[in-house]
This record gives sequence, structure tokens and C-alpha cells, in this order.
Amino acid sequence: RQRERAMNEMLAEGSQPAPLDPAGSLRDADMGAYYTWLNQQRLSGAHDSGFLVWFENHSEAFLAAPGVDTGKQAGSPVELTALLSRLGV
Repeated sequence: RQRERAMNEMLAEGSQPAPLDPAGSLRDADMGAYYTWLNQQRLSGAHDSGFLVWFENHSEAFLAAPGVDTGKQAGSPVELTALLSRLGV
């Protein structure tokens, strides 16, 4: 994702490429994951399904699945394979 620029700036001759916007990209990914989860809830059998979002190359993930406590955070590191096993994968 690139930083927003004014139309005149984008159309100007010799315009430099826009700098990247990593914080905006993270917000986009967060909203994309949320909308994916919302759409998943429309499917038949959604109450038996799980949802895992992993922030690649970082130490953060979100897991929503039957039998997983709501609003809990792990107090120590958890392997990705352990999260996948909670999903039955």
C-alpha cells in the first residue's frame, strides 16, 4: 500500500513513487480479516468452524474457534502448530 497523494502530485511530470504506508497496510489486513470472519459466519456449519489470523514474521495471532476461550491472551509463546491443532487441521 502506498501513502495517499493529491491528484496533482500523482499527475505531475517526474513525480516520484509514493512512499509505502505499512501502518495503513496493517489496518487494511485487520479489516480484511474481520470481513472474512463475518462472511464465514454466514456459511452453514459456521458454529463448528474456526478462524486463525497470523501476523506473519511477528509474534501475534488471533484464533476464534469452538472451545477457545473468548478474550484470553496466551501468557507464553504458542507454536503455530498448536493453534492449527485447535482448529483440527
